[in-house]
Amino acid sequence: MDRFYTMSPFQTDVFICNGQPFTYSPMFAYHGFQFIEIDGLDAPELRQVAGVFTHLDIPAISGFECSNDDLNRLFAIGVMATYSNMHYTLTDCPTREKFGWLNDAKASTEQILMNFDAVSFFKKWYVDIVDSIREDGAMPGIAPTSGCLFDSYTGPICSGVLFEIPYKIFLYTGDDSMMIDALPAYLQHLAFLKAQARPDGLIGFGLCDWAGPFEDLQKAPTPVEFTDTALYIEFMQRTVFAAQRAGKPQIEREIRADLNRTTDAFRRAYLMHDGTCAVDEQTAIAMMIELGLGGELEPLKRQLKANVERYAFHHHCGMLGLRYLYYALNRCGLSQYALRIITAEGFPSYIQWLREGATTLWETWCPGNSKNHHMYSDFMLWLMNTLVGIRPDPDAPGMERAIVAPFFAEGISFAKGFREMGRGKLAVEWQRDGDRVALCIDVPEGVEVQYADRVLPAGKYVF
Repeated sequence: MDRFYTMSPFQTDVFICNGQPFTYSPMFAYHGFQFIEIDGLDAPELRQVAGVFTHLDIPAISGFECSNDDLNRLFAIGVMATYSNMHYTLTDCPTREKFGWLNDAKASTEQILMNFDAVSFFKKWYVDIVDSIREDGAMPGIAPTSGCLFDSYTGPICSGVLFEIPYKIFLYTGDDSMMIDALPAYLQHLAFLKAQARPDGLIGFGLCDWAGPFEDLQKAPTPVEFTDTALYIEFMQRTVFAAQRAGKPQIEREIRADLNRTTDAFRRAYLMHDGTCAVDEQTAIAMMIELGLGGELEPLKRQLKANVERYAFHHHCGMLGLRYLYYALNRCGLSQYALRIITAEGFPSYIQWLREGATTLWETWCPGNSKNHHMYSDFMLWLMNTLVGIRPDPDAPGMERAIVAPFFAEGISFAKGFREMGRGKLAVEWQRDGDRVALCIDVPEGVEVQYADRVLPAGKYVF
């Protein structure tokens, strides 16, 4: 015990037991931990000790299971990492800063809305996010903030959450009121970003494609001018959509003019004459595909396919690029490549985390940093909306009409999952039997499902 009094007490609780059973839980603090140390007992039994897991009372509304036990374990530790960071905000980690880092939230918002009943939580925190905007439209890296982190660890990779939360809540609930109410905040921040533009029309400041498997976490191979300008374009796309929903044609015209100018500048800088991306990196190619910033898909598909193969089906992107990578591969008909990346062994990989004893998701691919972050949890969304195949329909937001389009992946013999839909569970299960795949879709009351070219009302279907 002496060593506790010679080291920093940061994130350390010491409790001296009087020999009687007790429950110790701090009233005004919480600490993330994986291990506790017990001194003074002869051969203590595991049943004598239990941990108190603290998080907001937000129900999980999904379930996932498949024939690959590593994927099952990954999904489970993703749930733990998400819950561990649901406190007064969506924190970055429960062990160190406990700040509401906006870049982490941008990466996780849709995963959380798919798997947790978190709409009310996001609506409450979004008030803090909007309140953090300065008069000049600048946004910090965290919210709420006392005024810090406006000049470092910020940029579009963080401020993107301003546009992400209202749109994704609309997609999953059909409620567009957040987007419409946030339109003034959108315009305020877009004006700030426009003021940062260089003479060539590009912008570049703040965090890059952070925390990838690079020698320096803050020096991603995809230039910050690429990622920031691409995000700025995405923000304007979302603002045009919000203006349409709000019935504001003048705002729509003004933002669309800026969107077209910036898109032209981006393409001049990064779209090659052969249709490929001038930055041959997973982040850059995937963002160009997903945001519609290229021309024909085929040249970018060949480029992305070759890039993934070059890195032996491992991630070579940071937390920003990963949010686009799996879905760009889906769009290219390369979902098997996405699965191979998620299940890859060795550095850098999720599976390496499992092999090294991870019980929650880590902050970086190499050890030494936080071991309880949620920002790399997007694979959970991919498992639900691609491997299981449950996804919202952008043409009928609100999940009252959902899309079911499972990916019958090589190497997976079965997959099943569900999402609670208000009146019941939408459940999908598929099983491989030789060359045949049997599919079962259970549609609850009040929901209809688009499967292939069919619309399925409530009922149980076997294909």
